[in-house]
Amino acid sequence: MNIEGLTEHQVELLDIMWSIEEYSDLEEWMSTLSRADRIEAENLQRLVVLEAFEDMLLVNKCPEAKAILTKFMLKSA
Repeated sequence: MNIEGLTEHQVELLDIMWSIEEYSDLEEWMSTLSRADRIEAENLQRLVVLEAFEDMLLVNKCPEAKAILTKFMLKSA
């Protein structure tokens, strides 16, 4: 998975998130963050899920799922 356009801080948060193995540990770590960082981490978590779905669509070529997920994909300006 490759996510482009992240800030250095976002990369640092994602590096920490990737190193955590259990979801409960991720939730515990996120509860220690400042409000701004917690929101950023939650947004990054959503981004990773969407990217994973997009990667699966490219492999599986599921047209119905792709049509639905396309509604939520970010558009380039």
